[in-house]
Amino acid sequence: MSLSASSPARPLLHGIQAVRGLFAVLVVCHHIGVQSAHYFGHDWMGGFFNQSTYRVDFFFVLSGFVLWTAHQAEAGRPGAWLGFLGKRLWRLYPLLVVLTLLKVLLLWLIPGRDAGSYNLLPSLLALPQNSFPVIVAAWFLPFEIYFVTALAACLALPRRASLPALVTWAVMLSAAGFFLGIRPSIHGVGFLIHPFVLEFAAGALAAECVRRQSGGRRPLGMLLCGVALGGLVFGASNHAWINASSVVWPKLFWAAVFAIGLAGLALWERSVALQNWHLKDFLWVGRSSYSIFLSHGIVLTGFFSLMRPRILGLNGIWLDGLLLLMVLASVLVGVVVWKCLERPLARCNFSFWVNGFKAQIIDKTASGSAGGEGGASTTP
Repeated sequence: MSLSASSPARPLLHGIQAVRGLFAVLVVCHHIGVQSAHYFGHDWMGGFFNQSTYRVDFFFVLSGFVLWTAHQAEAGRPGAWLGFLGKRLWRLYPLLVVLTLLKVLLLWLIPGRDAGSYNLLPSLLALPQNSFPVIVAAWFLPFEIYFVTALAACLALPRRASLPALVTWAVMLSAAGFFLGIRPSIHGVGFLIHPFVLEFAAGALAAECVRRQSGGRRPLGMLLCGVALGGLVFGASNHAWINASSVVWPKLFWAAVFAIGLAGLALWERSVALQNWHLKDFLWVGRSSYSIFLSHGIVLTGFFSLMRPRILGLNGIWLDGLLLLMVLASVLVGVVVWKCLERPLARCNFSFWVNGFKAQIIDKTASGSAGGEGGASTTP
């Protein structure tokens, strides 16, 4: 959906899609850096990618921004929240289930790896748990489903109340956790009050601010992008100092940085003719980001488990080069998964079931009303 009513032919946020792909690649680099240190005792690329979690923070802000941009018009419409919830869950679950089962099979085939050490059912359902799921990178999905459910509830409210309710929900939960001393975690009460909710709400709030701007604002967009880039460089360079305080403060910092950046990029793009927006050439990586996110762990598991004995003797530069090729291989596998699996699954959505369910509710309501009025028939 376009951000601008004056440019209906622009169906995607091209710049944001491209940046989304870039951050998906950075997530792959982070996991390769961590596993290189674990398996080989080697700091890949000098350990540049090993530290900080700002890459995941970006995706939580992005989720709020994109979902509010695409669905804010549905706020207050009867039954729209149900269609939104069904489409979003169908977008997330099928690929997760298929790749989780594929990784379980891989773990059973690799000597020394035990698939039974994971909780399979919570991994398949993306439920909060006190350990990592089968696909380790999928630990973020329970939060995503939590956000989607909260947004669906807010969309069921009157239009003017939807976004204020979402922001209030995020602020109140985070504040309650902070003042009550509840430690954020990936399960339990700490899951419900995790400051990640602030990042999601910040993304939605930034999207609403962009929507209210009339026309393209190139100078403002470029200024906001510059501020966000400066914040990104500062935060990535001082991650230890930023993360030394309570969890809520780093999340507020990254929420502000990425919300400002996404708003700036959207405003900047609206002021540029589509044929001159060269970031559109990298959309295929952005579109594949979910597949890259879920599939790269399978690629790396197979590589590090099977190839470790053969490459232990490599020195620094050769190992760095080989791991760089693994980044490329992981991204390419993700693109193939997107084209051959995620995209076909997304096309077979359940929207017709949701629409049919809503139609039945409307028919029953109409029939009940007609019966109470002496049997007069009505046409929906």
